[in-house]
Amino acid sequence: MKIVKTIFFAGAILLSIASCDNVDNLNQDKKAYTTVLPNALMTNAQVNYAYFLTNASVNDNNFRGYAQYWTSTTYTDEVNYNQEARNLGNSHTVILYRDVLQDLLNAEKQIKAKEALGPVDTAVKKNKISILEVQIVMAYQTLVDLFGNVPYTEALDIAAHPLPKYDDAKSIYLDLAIRLDAAIADMDAGKESFGTADLIYKGNVANWKTLANSVKLKLGLHLADVEPAKAKSMVESAYNSGVMTNESQTALFKYFSSIVDMNPLYNTLVNEQQTVPTEFFVNELNAKEDPRRDVFFNPLSKKGGVYKGAPYAKQVGYGDFSNVGSRLKEKTNPGVIFDYTETCFLLADAANRGFSVGGTADEYYKKGILASMYFWKIADADAQTYVNRVDVAFATATGTAKEKIAYQLWIGYYNRGFEAWTEYRRLDFPALHAPSTAVDAAEGKVPVRNIYSLFDKTLNKDNYDAAAAAIGGDLMTTKIFWDRF
Repeated sequence: MKIVKTIFFAGAILLSIASCDNVDNLNQDKKAYTTVLPNALMTNAQVNYAYFLTNASVNDNNFRGYAQYWTSTTYTDEVNYNQEARNLGNSHTVILYRDVLQDLLNAEKQIKAKEALGPVDTAVKKNKISILEVQIVMAYQTLVDLFGNVPYTEALDIAAHPLPKYDDAKSIYLDLAIRLDAAIADMDAGKESFGTADLIYKGNVANWKTLANSVKLKLGLHLADVEPAKAKSMVESAYNSGVMTNESQTALFKYFSSIVDMNPLYNTLVNEQQTVPTEFFVNELNAKEDPRRDVFFNPLSKKGGVYKGAPYAKQVGYGDFSNVGSRLKEKTNPGVIFDYTETCFLLADAANRGFSVGGTADEYYKKGILASMYFWKIADADAQTYVNRVDVAFATATGTAKEKIAYQLWIGYYNRGFEAWTEYRRLDFPALHAPSTAVDAAEGKVPVRNIYSLFDKTLNKDNYDAAAAAIGGDLMTTKIFWDRF
């Protein structure tokens, strides 16, 4: 027994002596990753991009107000277009560059650096890079559609370009089109990708390819008034390659009931209770007896048996008006990244411009309305009654073909403020009017741009000044390059 104890203590002493020269290792977790894995980076980017599109915080997203779906009964600075008060340009920049693009680009670098182990691994690697590229393209398009010229070629390379230049917005768009083509060509639907780390399609490469083509369709149409030949080529190529054709391909971001994973609208619509639909939007839907009203709005909040919207950008009593429907107040209501409804209306726009997309403007217009009805779970009979109304049917509704498409797209984009505001700026319909109380900087108009972050003026002044001069002034009235009319 003494021999055993002697051996044990001798071994312990030797071990302790050997360890003295490498004390630092004691604080290292040998089982932990020292670098965030690509899958986790992409997941985090998806969470933040979905937040940007879905939330309605006055600090981060006022686009539903710009599209005049909703207004605030208490805090009205934001719906009166005060973009400086909360430095909204900084909020958008931080979310899209730091929280979305940086993670996507870091994930892409890691995957590119990893050597493929064979043909199958090579195909999976290409799929992952392509899926990341599609999301990078979407984030950069969002930035351009917000600001115009933005950092691109020198963005997120702090070591080489701590003060990045701002690239020409149109040039960025054209390069994004090239990147999309490459991503689409490299996707192999027969091979795997990110699996469950992909919170949108669960690694379904076929759906990502469909989304990529639908994004290309939108990019092309945004170029239609400035580069018509290029736009036609892009749109027709996207259609032929395969855009969304049914609701199952819609890109949704799933939310859960836990506090950290719930839809961010819950805080705005339930906890705060100061957001209500606008008088303009409610009246438009009332006039056409739109069956989506009972989902868009809360049936229990009718006033005198009818839905009543609030005057836009005025301080009023929350309880004096109808409020938002219960589906949008659910913690688990999914966020929409891109959907079949908008694809139909974009194809209607394309067909109306004479592009070859397999159908007429009338056909896609009707498909768009019915797709929206289906998404909001409206009964088929009620949906058909609506599309057959004289003031809704494409052949008999008032306005030009472009105005009819834009109007129904605006309704179809309900709860998707950024996209609604973007297409309103591009298609110039419906006729939205700035409130008389809007800030002077709005010049009596609905904003057509978000001003840059206030920090840009001091932290990257020379490049900021050059960018502001190039676009015609850092103003909310300065049009994005594709907004020609």
